[in-house]
Amino acid sequence: MHTGKPTAQQILAAARQAGTGVAAFNFTDIWDLTAIVNVAQRRRVPVLASSYWAVAETLGLEVCQAMVDALNRRVDVPVILHLDHSSSVPLCIAAIDAGYPSVMIDGSMCPLDENIRMTREVVEYAHRRGVAVEGEIGKVLGRSVEADPGGSFLADVDEAVELVAHARVDSLAVGIGTAHGFYKDEPKIHFQRLEELAAAVNVPLVLHGGTGIPDADIRRAIRCGITKVNVGTIIHTTYLRSLREELIRAGDFPFTIDVMRNVLPAIESVLDDRLRVITGDDAATA
Repeated sequence: MHTGKPTAQQILAAARQAGTGVAAFNFTDIWDLTAIVNVAQRRRVPVLASSYWAVAETLGLEVCQAMVDALNRRVDVPVILHLDHSSSVPLCIAAIDAGYPSVMIDGSMCPLDENIRMTREVVEYAHRRGVAVEGEIGKVLGRSVEADPGGSFLADVDEAVELVAHARVDSLAVGIGTAHGFYKDEPKIHFQRLEELAAAVNVPLVLHGGTGIPDADIRRAIRCGITKVNVGTIIHTTYLRSLREELIRAGDFPFTIDVMRNVLPAIESVLDDRLRVITGDDAATA
């Protein structure tokens, strides 16, 4: 684990106190990870580089850790490796053993008592090793989770209080109407519920499903209590669409490096735009 830079806990705590946002960008390989590190360095802000659980399992936890650790040596801003949306306690523990400084255990699909039990198990293991843990209450829409008139996907304030109190998470992802992937319609974010959650728990709150949320809503969510904003779909979609265009342009005998030199700027442009909004760099002109 890279030393000498702030930890995930310190970065989120400082942003929460300052009322600003921290970006967590999902990567799938060395190329979009490189883009994340490049943009963080240019903007001089810390970021989390998140490996979705399926990416971590496919590439290997040790490979993800080694890539982030190596790229971290090139820059002087913190890039924190984070395990995203793992519903598996053993995977979280394996990630911690592999050197991940931050993990998410997602028990939101389970009854509250089971969510607390599995989250607390990860927290107890992680905290002995100085690793940050994100939990979740309520449900992020998409991936087979649908909105309903009764709002059962929304994070319950009392349940959030219980989870934080009994599991002692370092941050908490909350279901407030955001969704994974692109939105078919305008996102309906429940800002009042977000304010209630922020007033009830004393940990940084996390917004999942950052792709496609209007800039004004991201800024409002941060003002209402969100600290970390996760962005994934727009990154890998931009990556693969740009790659397809470059492969067509390159013809029958493409060379990886030549192609990726043209793809990286497209990925970095999206990252830069999202970082600009999340960190509030454009607040004066918004």
